[in-house]
Amino acid sequence: MALYVYDNEKNEFREHRLSLRNALKEAARYLGAGLLAAAAIYLLAGLVFQSKEEKALRAENRYLEEHHDAMLSKSRLVDDVILSLEMRDNGIYNAIFHTDPPAVDAIDGSVDTELTEDYFSMTETELIEGARKALHELEQPFAQIDREIRAIKDKFADPDFKKNNFPSIIPLRNFTIQQTGATVGMRISPFFKTLQEHSGIDLLAPYGTEVVASASGRVVDVISQSKGLGNRVVIDHGNGLRTVYAHLSETKVAINQTVEQGRVIGRVGSSGAAFAAALHYEVLRDGRAMDPVNYFFADLSPALFHEMTSLALTTGQSLD
Repeated sequence: MALYVYDNEKNEFREHRLSLRNALKEAARYLGAGLLAAAAIYLLAGLVFQSKEEKALRAENRYLEEHHDAMLSKSRLVDDVILSLEMRDNGIYNAIFHTDPPAVDAIDGSVDTELTEDYFSMTETELIEGARKALHELEQPFAQIDREIRAIKDKFADPDFKKNNFPSIIPLRNFTIQQTGATVGMRISPFFKTLQEHSGIDLLAPYGTEVVASASGRVVDVISQSKGLGNRVVIDHGNGLRTVYAHLSETKVAINQTVEQGRVIGRVGSSGAAFAAALHYEVLRDGRAMDPVNYFFADLSPALFHEMTSLALTTGQSLD
């Protein structure tokens, strides 16, 4: 179709022909306007009309928003239940508590980030099923715990078992949990600042504090020494159990003397290679160093036992 324009000078219409450049501009303008109109129509249709997949996704998003807090609460509950069960399992030992000490990561409250992210991505049904499986897996440890509890009761019911010969009390009077120092394991030496094996637990106390026997028994060694563990008392309680009380400022017993549980056997000091006044206390079973905290069941409630265990295991530097 031809385009005509009016020529004022000649007072007549003349045919106007578009250049190729102008024709392309016109075509591009109309094409752009068409594309914008198509996009607007598509977006409008997307808002008004939804596919099945979009409807399902929107419904799922609404469900997750509505149940997010409930799902988060349930995931935390599962974490707490599992942690509690692990702590109970680690906190119960056989009749003579001859087991490895609890691991630090079982009680430090650390959060598994990947596991938490998995919880967020799980449906309510999957969370419930996961909790069911976790509880099922813990049935076996619980059965073992029940057997161990029965063994403990049987042991204490045995008329031949002398309860006071078991090192079950803390060897310091008026002891508070805040006096807990580093326990058995690799600890930083206060003198060399290197990791060294620590064979007992440090119980912090003022110089001169009375030290008592944690169990009845016979004194088998009284050592006066200016190095190492310093002045110390060793008591044999029978059944392969011995206790050591080191860094004493003075001793109040003699070799072969029989002592009762709770009797004063010395005073806290800093003799030997001690960084400060404290009692270095060991429990040995057949010559092997055990964690003394595990034997303080008669002096501590479950809550205080947990707190003392946490402090003892997480204190990185010893005092000797």
